[in-house]
Amino acid sequence: MVRLRKNLLLFTVICCWGISLRAMVFDNRYFPLFPHTFSRTPAKRTYASADAFFMLAHNATDEEDITFGIPEIWGRYDLIKLANAFVLLGNANPLAPDFDQFSSIIYNMSGAIDSQGIEWAYEHRFTKHFSIGFNAFFMHLFSRINFRLDDQLIRQYGLSEDQILQLDQIRRQLQNSLGFEPTKSSTVGFSDIDLYFRFGKIWEYFLKFKRIDLGIRGGMMINTGKKRDVNNPASLPYGGNGFFGLYLAGDAEFELKEDWKAGLYVRMSKRFARTFPNRIPIANEQPLFGAVLGDLRVDPGLTFAISPYARVEDIRDGLGGQLQYTAVVHYDDLYVDKRENPIPSATLQALNDRSDFGSEYFTVNLFYDFSRVRKPHWCAPIVQLQWDMPVSVLAAKRVSKTQRFSLGLLLSF
Repeated sequence: MVRLRKNLLLFTVICCWGISLRAMVFDNRYFPLFPHTFSRTPAKRTYASADAFFMLAHNATDEEDITFGIPEIWGRYDLIKLANAFVLLGNANPLAPDFDQFSSIIYNMSGAIDSQGIEWAYEHRFTKHFSIGFNAFFMHLFSRINFRLDDQLIRQYGLSEDQILQLDQIRRQLQNSLGFEPTKSSTVGFSDIDLYFRFGKIWEYFLKFKRIDLGIRGGMMINTGKKRDVNNPASLPYGGNGFFGLYLAGDAEFELKEDWKAGLYVRMSKRFARTFPNRIPIANEQPLFGAVLGDLRVDPGLTFAISPYARVEDIRDGLGGQLQYTAVVHYDDLYVDKRENPIPSATLQALNDRSDFGSEYFTVNLFYDFSRVRKPHWCAPIVQLQWDMPVSVLAAKRVSKTQRFSLGLLLSF
């Protein structure tokens, strides 16, 4: 009977795998899409989990913990530069003569991220040392950009309410003329597929530890995720924005004494170059509002991640907790204009300079393990409540400060 229930559970998980094989990733500067931590034992090396989550963000962080709007990760919005790009395309200057004395017209861009979704994770042991696993989520995302004329500019030129409204009307008309959609986005979809294999070994009572679990894994990030809409600056990618990639990772967990554990996850990943239609700046305008739509080749940089954690189980009748720190560093991407007729010439410096980023998160995980109080142990779930909070300790820069909350179940067998 027990074997039959195990087989039914495995069959159900594999069916879900075929339907919803999508993934969480590290190299996304907008969302904390980190894989699950699973504490293996010699008797339990396969796990399946499902969580409901929501994420919220209203600002981003730069070097030295400077806070700004999420769209300003890619730089400030200068209406003068966008108007100059419009003129380079052979159009009349959209700015009225009243604004000829302005050297720049800066708008502050604030943004918001609001998402809800469901995620899956599964790792199946095929032999004593070999496993295959994946992570997955399906999400609804709403994001927007709000514009407000810079207060210092208003004071410097003594702008009246009518002039402020006139400038905002010019901005809207200019963006519309260049083919941009209103800066709101509501999308539903899956992320990339992150499929991996793992070789690992568990030692019992070794080197003065109660248990040691070491593993190395290799995986692929298959580019099936929802991509940015290049004509909507508020649109965000769910994963790697259409880039296929590979990664190599290692994990280790040490049980110091009964129910006291410490672990580490490290990873290096690389997505491969591709050429695709994208917005291209031609007058140093803000890259999200590049005036030209043309072929752009992007070669993503390397991404490194490290994630140590401490875990205490069965504090009282199955109740436990885990504290985890995750740091991610993504190095510069390389952007190359691939238009057949690159006139006007592209100004890609801002894209190249602002493509690197670093993110840091503390994750607090409270869980209740029913296997501590229920028989049979193999099918007793772990209920998990998790909070991913952005921090700036070492390397956070040019990333959204997104809070993530999730509640779910984990089965191990």
